[in-house]
Amino acid sequence: MIYLTNDALDQGVYFELRKREPLRRGGGSEERFYGLLGNGVTELPVTIRSWRDRIEMAFGRGELFNFVEERTIRRMLGEVVREMVLH
Repeated sequence: MIYLTNDALDQGVYFELRKREPLRRGGGSEERFYGLLGNGVTELPVTIRSWRDRIEMAFGRGELFNFVEERTIRRMLGEVVREMVLH
């Protein structure tokens, strides 16, 4: 579990990685990460795709973004994924 930030209720927002899939496609590589994003009150599924120095995130439905800004979570989660891909 990776803690990212605090939400409006001062609860920790976390990312729990459930699965990591490296994929090979047409001479390039891609990684997909599946996990949960939550704050203890609400959780939502997230799928992250990393390829060619790009990161794409898809969030499930939930009320988490009523408590924390989506832009902040995208930035922080992107930094975490970049570190995971490099190591």
